[in-house]
Amino acid sequence: MPDLTGSLREIIAEHRAVRNTDAAEESCTCGAEGLSDHSRHVAEQIRDRLGLRPEAVDDAKKRIRYATAWLDWELTIMEGAQC
Repeated sequence: MPDLTGSLREIIAEHRAVRNTDAAEESCTCGAEGLSDHSRHVAEQIRDRLGLRPEAVDDAKKRIRYATAWLDWELTIMEGAQC
């Protein structure tokens, strides 16, 4: 498993905000300019570099629902056996 802490630190270090005194927008040390939301820019970079995708979240939700349904069924069986 890759060192996530190291990867995150590297990404954050590469994306420092640079405030422009004459504008409301920011730049980034990576070269991106005209950022209205630097935090979002960094979050998108983390998502992209770590390969995080919404499909992975959906798959995790499906697995959690399946595990929850299985546990509910097992508890129902155990409660029936106690009667």
